[in-house]
Amino acid sequence: MSATPPTTRRFAFKVLVPVLAILVALLGLEIGLRVYHAFTRTPEMPGVSPKPLHIVTNAPYLYGLNPNENGTSAQGTRDDVVAIPKPKGTFRVLVLGDSLAYGSGIPPERTFPNRLEALLRSQWTNAEVINAGVSGYTPYNELQYYLTKGREFQPDVVIVAFCMNDVVNPRLHWGDAPNVKIPDEAIPNREYDQNHILPLIRQREEEHKRAQQSGRALLERSELYRALAPRVARLFRSKVVADPQRPTYITGEDTISTEVLMDESSPESRWLHSMYDQLHAATKADGVSLVIVLFPLAYQIDPDYPFIPQRLVSDYCNRAAIPCLDLLPSFRQHPQEENFLLNHSSFYDIWHLTESGHDLSAREIERFLRDRKLLPLNVAAR
Repeated sequence: MSATPPTTRRFAFKVLVPVLAILVALLGLEIGLRVYHAFTRTPEMPGVSPKPLHIVTNAPYLYGLNPNENGTSAQGTRDDVVAIPKPKGTFRVLVLGDSLAYGSGIPPERTFPNRLEALLRSQWTNAEVINAGVSGYTPYNELQYYLTKGREFQPDVVIVAFCMNDVVNPRLHWGDAPNVKIPDEAIPNREYDQNHILPLIRQREEEHKRAQQSGRALLERSELYRALAPRVARLFRSKVVADPQRPTYITGEDTISTEVLMDESSPESRWLHSMYDQLHAATKADGVSLVIVLFPLAYQIDPDYPFIPQRLVSDYCNRAAIPCLDLLPSFRQHPQEENFLLNHSSFYDIWHLTESGHDLSAREIERFLRDRKLLPLNVAAR
């Protein structure tokens, strides 16, 4: 039997050593992540699943904050319990919205609803601002929440935090939640839902089944894989752009773009106007002032960025006689990284705000309420 030639052994050595080094490095990272998470994750009771942030409710608004989640009040808000009925002399603001209003990644006291409350209380001690934001909410949820629950707070002003992902199909966010039955009224574009979203969900379900059968489920138990897979997927995720140099995506879950909001005849725009028309009618019947606050996306901060759907939403508000505050001009006076989470999240976050972004929003909203004379006289006086 002939010996292995020296050149073959040297080649094998040159190949195997780097491969082994990479495997050892990956093993070290896996062990390091497991140790880190062992110390940073909240301990779980044996046989008990982690508490989800949200629950599916029997109410028309479908989703609510988990009552067992830290920071959720007995009234289902990310705020303190307030008196019902409202005490005489109390000025009360109710904030509706999704994870932007909820304050994803931000301590409750630093969110813009709480910052706004602090600003108002510096002038009037009986001011209250209730943060009723729930991650994943759309204008449909906000409307149904107000009709079913929100009006019980007897607010003087209702503030709706609008983010452009509010017109995204909700199935992509909630479709994997158990027992979720999304009504037709909650679907912004039913044709798109039938022809694109439902087939996409079925495709993903099939891919998940194949992954389970192929053994990828074992790979997904790796801490390193779970840390890297979303970031790698994001690099290859397609984004619809109206201009190759300018991003226009409004969600990471689908290829839907700002284009749907730049056309007032689009199903998404008509649906949005319908939801806000109904909310405006309800608040007006209750003697409550409705205010819509338009929050920008991080990539819109560039002064030369040309696609501004907020203008059409503002035009709608003007026609509907709804006070509307566009925060984009104020945000453009600051760099992106000052007011948006961006890389300080598990994904590249162009939607959610830093503490500075929440503070800026609160100050601008307070100024807007004062300028529009939506505050009691002794609050508005300077």
